Amino acid sequence: MFGSPKSIARTSWVYMLFFVSLIVVVPSAYAETVKTVLPPASVVKGWKLFNGIRVYNRSNIYNLIDGEADAVLSYDFVSCAHAEYGPAKASRPVITMDVYDMTDPLNAYGMFGSDRMSGPPVKIGAEGVRIGQTGLNFWKGKYVVRGTIVAMGSVSPQNKAELFKLVRAAAARIYGSSEIPPLIHALPPGYRARSQQYVRANVAGHSFLKNAVTAMYPSLGFGATLFICQTPSPVSAKKLLDVYKKDEKSGSGMAPLKGVGQGGFHVVDTFQQNVVVAIKGKYLVGVIRAKSAEPAIHLVKVALDRLR
Repeated sequence: MFGSPKSIARTSWVYMLFFVSLIVVVPSAYAETVKTVLPPASVVKGWKLFNGIRVYNRSNIYNLIDGEADAVLSYDFVSCAHAEYGPAKASRPVITMDVYDMTDPLNAYGMFGSDRMSGPPVKIGAEGVRIGQTGLNFWKGKYVVRGTIVAMGSVSPQNKAELFKLVRAAAARIYGSSEIPPLIHALPPGYRARSQQYVRANVAGHSFLKNAVTAMYPSLGFGATLFICQTPSPVSAKKLLDVYKKDEKSGSGMAPLKGVGQGGFHVVDTFQQNVVVAIKGKYLVGVIRAKSAEPAIHLVKVALDRLR
């Protein structure tokens, strides 16, 4: 009636493999998108979604954020889902939410850079921030999420609480960890809190410097900044160093660095004061606006030692 021990064992293995396949397949089958990260209106009791969900791409994102679109596009923006929420009996939405797909965590981290310094931190996602009385933003994985109270006269403790519910629900709908991108960890300690950024272009004011993490180091002087540029290869880093050195030919006291990385220089720039630049592997590390050379050279050396 129940079959032989061998057939029972064989059947058991079939069921086991079936359930294992579900564990492996289901997460990928239900991987989040900008639309699925948006929480349902039911997160807030008695609320509804207004006008459905609108999705924007690289061609029409200007219709949503005209003034900021160019900056967002520079971080490998893919798409954005926009939703509007409010009480079921209301004629207009109270809260809007925007979910941006930025391709990968490093680009999401970069886009969030302007948000990071705009208000007090909040523990949501990888990093969250409260923007004035009306905004609550965070990034996690490859997404940046922005929630805003938009209705006139609706900035109340109750609506702030509803905003928090919606934003927190969105964070929970993003799979994966909230780890900071590895390149950010290469920044030496001592930088000004929340000054760390990922910059895609015009690093340190130079058009030839791209793809860098940066942070400000007040102990080196007003506006002193360290940057770590990641290039495609060691050959690219060496070429970039040569370009940088040539660009600084009008500076004074140009001198090679000794015992720092795999080559570099120090120069006093007319506008950026003490400039120290060195390379290691595919990375170019530099400091600008330092009030003196030695602390800047030391900081560059520390950063280079943290790179693998």
